[in-house]
Amino acid sequence: MTIVLASAAYWAPARYTLVGDDAKPCHVDFRVRFKRLKRSERQTLEDQLTKKEIDDKVFLDRVLTDWELKDVRGQAVPYTEATRADLVEDWDGFEVALVQAFFDAGRKSREAAEIEKNSAAPSATTA
Repeated sequence: MTIVLASAAYWAPARYTLVGDDAKPCHVDFRVRFKRLKRSERQTLEDQLTKKEIDDKVFLDRVLTDWELKDVRGQAVPYTEATRADLVEDWDGFEVALVQAFFDAGRKSREAAEIEKNSAAPSATTA
């Protein structure tokens, strides 16, 4: 039986850093939307990525669904696979930033759940 407690996808913050003028970093902050995976699906994908059975592109093909990204003029850059491919080509390391956003969001969520679990008040029946 499947119980739906959350939407099929979620938004996560992302940051890409470009080399700016005078070699100063230029940060591009945006949001990305990932498919919500079952634990076993996530673990399988993570294992495949770690073992280099898949690359970042294939990983993102399976989990990335959208983004909220704006260009230098403040215009929305719509998410399409073609646009993503163009940005990956133009911005070295962009694909890595997207993958990192996925793992950061998941890690933060799991850490928060662990902190909440460990900070629960002890049961009154525990001696």
